[in-house]
Amino acid sequence: MVRRTPLRSVSPKRAKVQRQRRTMVREELARRELCEAGVTIRFGGHRSLCAGVAVDLHEPVTRARGGSIVDPANTVAVCRSCHDWIHAHPAAAASIGLLRSKRG
Repeated sequence: MVRRTPLRSVSPKRAKVQRQRRTMVREELARRELCEAGVTIRFGGHRSLCAGVAVDLHEPVTRARGGSIVDPANTVAVCRSCHDWIHAHPAAAASIGLLRSKRG
């Protein structure tokens, strides 16, 4: 059996969402240049090596938890170090509000 058409790596629906996401990330990072998580992490009693300059957008309510990746209200501008810390310490990040479920 030989495949006559190539498989699409991404569905058209997912490709549309990814285009929207890229545009939103570019606009939000231009508007919010400083890391918003470093201070929250420190005031929560934890340590992170915050770089101070935001290079990523983190979604406190992830897609897996029912959140949207294209909603600017569901984003926190973060540096790479703080973003790594959030995902390396999910329980601590949840306790200070940097990870949430859709239910609250």
